[in-house]
Amino acid sequence: MNKKKLIIPFILLIVLLIPFGMSYFSFQSQQISNQGEKEFTTRLEKAISQGSAFKLSEITPFDWDRVYVFKPYTTKSDMEKITAVSWNTRHTYVGYLLDRTFLGEYPLDDDSLNKLVFMKDGKVVLDVTFNRATADFTGMKETWYDKDIWLGSEEGNHVVIFRP
Repeated sequence: MNKKKLIIPFILLIVLLIPFGMSYFSFQSQQISNQGEKEFTTRLEKAISQGSAFKLSEITPFDWDRVYVFKPYTTKSDMEKITAVSWNTRHTYVGYLLDRTFLGEYPLDDDSLNKLVFMKDGKVVLDVTFNRATADFTGMKETWYDKDIWLGSEEGNHVVIFRP
């Protein structure tokens, strides 16, 4: 009789742990390190402040083959549909869980924000959000495959796109 009483809580524990384990595995598989974010941001700000045109490929300290530009108010779901990849930049499981709720659905919830997502071989290598006062990429089309994207400074510190 005692064995039967122990089996029910054990089964309930297993039933509760399976979804948690699957969710944690999803967190681990979607997590990106965002290595090079600070260096890229520093290089970009320096290049913009110099006021002359520069190639985006010259200031990226990592290898990439595609960059996506997301404008203000783009939802996380839309970003994942456009890139065909799910990713997260959170370092904690709790942060990941919050991102999966309505709290994380709108990472660009202000007119002043835009995001660049760099990819290599179908995987996200860098996800960086900029204040448009620092770098305004809203004039770009959403996807660029060309590493020779030229950026220039115009009207203060706003970035505009042009090609040679």
